Amino acid sequence: MHRGTFVQISSTNNGPANAGVASRRLISCIALAAVLAVTATAAKADDSVSIQEIKALKARLNMLEKRLDKQAKVTQEVVRQQAAYPGPSGPYEPPMPWDKKFHLNGITLTPGGFLAAEGVYRTRDTGGDFSPAFGSLPLYNAVGAHMGEFRETSRQSRVSMLAEGAINPDTLASGYMELDFLGAGITSNSEESNSYVPRIRHLYATVDWNDLGLHVLGGQTWSLATLNNKGITPRNEDIPLTIDAQYVAGFTWARQAQIRVTKNFGKDIWFAVSAENPQTLGCAAGDIAGGAPAAVAVPGGTTAQCQQVPGGGSGQLNPQRFYSFNHVPDVIAKAAWEPTIVDRKIHVEAFGIYTDLYDSTFTTATGLNDVRHDTTGWGAGGSVIVQAMPKLVDLQGSAMIGRGIGRYGSGQLDTTGINVNGSLAALPEIMFLGGAIVHATPQLDLYAYGGEERILNVDYQGVAFGSTFNPGPGTGFSGASPSNAGCHIIGGACAAPTEATWEATAGFWDKVYDGSFGSVRVGLQYVYAERQLFESGATAASRSLGSPWFNDQMVYSSFRYYPFDAPVPPPAVVSKY
Repeated sequence: MHRGTFVQISSTNNGPANAGVASRRLISCIALAAVLAVTATAAKADDSVSIQEIKALKARLNMLEKRLDKQAKVTQEVVRQQAAYPGPSGPYEPPMPWDKKFHLNGITLTPGGFLAAEGVYRTRDTGGDFSPAFGSLPLYNAVGAHMGEFRETSRQSRVSMLAEGAINPDTLASGYMELDFLGAGITSNSEESNSYVPRIRHLYATVDWNDLGLHVLGGQTWSLATLNNKGITPRNEDIPLTIDAQYVAGFTWARQAQIRVTKNFGKDIWFAVSAENPQTLGCAAGDIAGGAPAAVAVPGGTTAQCQQVPGGGSGQLNPQRFYSFNHVPDVIAKAAWEPTIVDRKIHVEAFGIYTDLYDSTFTTATGLNDVRHDTTGWGAGGSVIVQAMPKLVDLQGSAMIGRGIGRYGSGQLDTTGINVNGSLAALPEIMFLGGAIVHATPQLDLYAYGGEERILNVDYQGVAFGSTFNPGPGTGFSGASPSNAGCHIIGGACAAPTEATWEATAGFWDKVYDGSFGSVRVGLQYVYAERQLFESGATAASRSLGSPWFNDQMVYSSFRYYPFDAPVPPPAVVSKY
């Protein structure tokens, strides 16, 4: 608190208040005498003072009395504050209420974020630090699958800033930045001084023409495919409440660079289209998940390649990761509708995705390019949020089906395989998620989610598993399949790709403090997740294993301080929408 100085009005305990009352009485008496004098003069004079003048004097008297009443209340508040905030050097003034924003020449800056202390225990070591992808849960042939795992971190702490400026009453320009520390540089480690780097979550600008209902966004943020809970508006995405930063298997999302245009029709209907940064997963053994090589030999003496070799280019990409060849952005279109049925608010969305999968085949012996292939991927999905019991229970469900859409799910399943002719196969997939949130009290939220992502395995016949092919009926190809014979033996062969991953999770967030100094929240989450491989094998014994599956159980905890949170409004005006 900042010390201030008050002008002492009276030496008595109730001096300021008594002085205010005495002043009010004195002025009232003077004003009353003036009114009587004017009235007497008017009676003797030749009606020179009109009745209107007398009324004007009375109105002025009322105004003076109101001012004195207001001054008396102010002085009473001063006395109260002096008593409530004593100091060693005399009374001082507490800081004035702060709206937690900065105002600079018409621009409003709103800081945000939180400081986090979090931990996780897993029954099997994932080797993925705090939030590994569900499609990478450890196989039982790995040593880590038989080891427990405990980690503590503050890397999910976030820093954000929103800048807004009104160009005119109908046009608003804004920019938003949000960072966390889940990035890892080449030298990042946990050996002594845990050292990790900031990571861009969101970095974008918007222009809103509210009179036209037109909105433009450019930069990195949640993909348009991500579920919103209010219209199609940034910073109103419906993100699972999990502590796990990879969220839930079956959740459709991405955070990537894009240009987006949105049009709303009133407060109930929105349409939007975006062009977003593409990326292909699983087209080779060396896909973005890691590994090598970046090219796959296919029948006929040719090589298929759909990704850049690490370390090439200008050096501004991560040299330890693979990036796909891209020449067409992912295009996403979405519509949202928010009807009110009886007293239930409902949010409904439908969307579609177009993606282009790009690769090249060339003669292995000469290195000459033969053919470049474009393969179309697509996805269609929808979601709904329902206030099952207004202000108490919210239900939600979402689903997407399509080809080449794996990268838009939390499980990060492969988007492609490679056909025997070297072209990419856009793998068919379905993903879905259901959830419920119970607002048990204004401070306590309980949640539960369940979801799954699954590749339809019939299309894997005759498609490359990394560097080898799976023989299938009618394909005309009889190459060898990866072996699953050692999936339950440490160091054994377990090479088939992931067919599906699913998860069930539940947890709570308790707001233990909420007031002028922000909010403090504690959370706990339990996760049960499974990963299933494709049925495959070079021998009958291997194929007899069926589809091997692996599970992991996890418990997350979180302690977070949000210094810039505003106090929750009174219950009468609290609403999810």
